[in-house]
Amino acid sequence: MRKRFLPPGGRIAIVSPSGLLADELLSGGVEALRAAGFAVDVMPHVQGFRSSVFSAPDIMRAADLAEALSRPDVDAVWCARGGYGAMRTLEALETRGGWSKVMSQTDKVIVGFSDITALHFAAVQCGGVGLHGPMLKHIATRGVGAPDVQATLSLLRGDEFSLSRQALPGSRDGEAEGTLIGGNLSIIYSMASTRLMPPPDGAVLFIEDLSEYRYHVDRMMRSLRFSGYLSRLSGIIVGQMTGMRDGATPFGADAFRIVADSVADYSYPVFVGYPAGHDPAENFPLLIGGRCRLRVRAGMATVWQSAV
Repeated sequence: MRKRFLPPGGRIAIVSPSGLLADELLSGGVEALRAAGFAVDVMPHVQGFRSSVFSAPDIMRAADLAEALSRPDVDAVWCARGGYGAMRTLEALETRGGWSKVMSQTDKVIVGFSDITALHFAAVQCGGVGLHGPMLKHIATRGVGAPDVQATLSLLRGDEFSLSRQALPGSRDGEAEGTLIGGNLSIIYSMASTRLMPPPDGAVLFIEDLSEYRYHVDRMMRSLRFSGYLSRLSGIIVGQMTGMRDGATPFGADAFRIVADSVADYSYPVFVGYPAGHDPAENFPLLIGGRCRLRVRAGMATVWQSAV
């Protein structure tokens, strides 16, 4: 598996494949990484080129991403923020030979989450990995010393990482091992009919989401279930379901229960409560495309991760 590790003092390129990050958060995150000893380059179109909800026009965001991934002096690519636009950025890479060419020729890890799920899936399809974890705006507000940022840096160094937490209601005991796939549920759902969707066979799926109606969560999970995708997994990890909403008529179940009901017919382990997603307090990393072991037993769950 191709993966360049981030050495002490290594060089990080900042990209914004989706939305625009406020200037003070951009500068604060860069300063925090530099204070921690890293060399940091902000790619040319990260700021000052606002285009609708995007940080810059599609072709400019694609140029930044392609350059950051191809530069031999860059050790890791860190996203400024999510929002919307990553799939458009991938499409715009057609001007540089296509996203599969760009992704297959790099050994660098892209760090981010939410909308960045699309880039992670593209990396996995090309034999690489993506790192679901805190983005630059979170580093600006919480610092490099935050436990989840430290855990993200540990995985970037190539270390193994494990985390144990209480398994919340909806969890199911068991053990699983396989490739870790997933990210933001809404993005996964939107990629289900594309070449980006990774095969589920034997994989451990992670999901999280933000500000969705509960019936939308049910629709997305039922679609994955009806397609047979959920039945082919070896386990599922449910992260934060932040700011979930009801419509005019209450759905009658929270997001965690909706997910649990969607996989009730399968025998694999379910861990509800991994501390990753849109909660600003903590967003622990997950190495998408890496190896993962999951154990849920007696109310506790542990996730082990490694690059190989």
